[in-house]
Amino acid sequence: MDIAFIDDHKILTDSIKNFLSLDEAIQEVRTFDDGKVFLASLNDFWVPDIVITDLLLPGFTGMEMMQELAQKPLKKSPRVIILSSITDVQTIKQAIRLGAAGYLSKGTAIAELQEALHAVYAGEQYISQKLRNSLVNSVFTEEQIVYHLSPREKDVLTLICSGCTVKEAAYKLNLSVHTVQSYHKNIMKKFKVNRTADLIVFSIQKGLYNPVPNERI
Repeated sequence: MDIAFIDDHKILTDSIKNFLSLDEAIQEVRTFDDGKVFLASLNDFWVPDIVITDLLLPGFTGMEMMQELAQKPLKKSPRVIILSSITDVQTIKQAIRLGAAGYLSKGTAIAELQEALHAVYAGEQYISQKLRNSLVNSVFTEEQIVYHLSPREKDVLTLICSGCTVKEAAYKLNLSVHTVQSYHKNIMKKFKVNRTADLIVFSIQKGLYNPVPNERI
């Protein structure tokens, strides 16, 4: 397999390149410190099987590189493994939505990176064990939150997150202000937040509300 490794830390890229060169299944490892330079290097004669990339790249993020890579007319579609110090659940989910086939922390042992390469090359997806546990826990947590919200509480949450005041939400739902206030307080109690601003941020982070530019219900 041919591999492209994009990271602006040369010690890291050189070390991993040297290690991977010992793997008989790997023909070539090319290193890049810039996503745009990597994209410019692709042509009819060379397209890697797998791209390993950091997310924090100078001037051009790993996410942006993935989006442009997916749009390039290539003879084959490289599979992407994210190797990053950013390991929050929402970032991992976003990377997967953009097409990443693997995600590992920079704290991962190099042997696991090698394992991930072989799994992804075989057409599988690979999330390191530690991050996998975080993803599973977040799914259970989010499902519990959604489950404990009544249909009316979900309506109130959507309106509050979209910018409505309690009074405006009450008018739209044809409920009394007192009733909507009660729903609002109950939701905040369930989410363990004390301010409406924190409620909105929490809801967006957990995928319970997806803001649309200039949206106003």
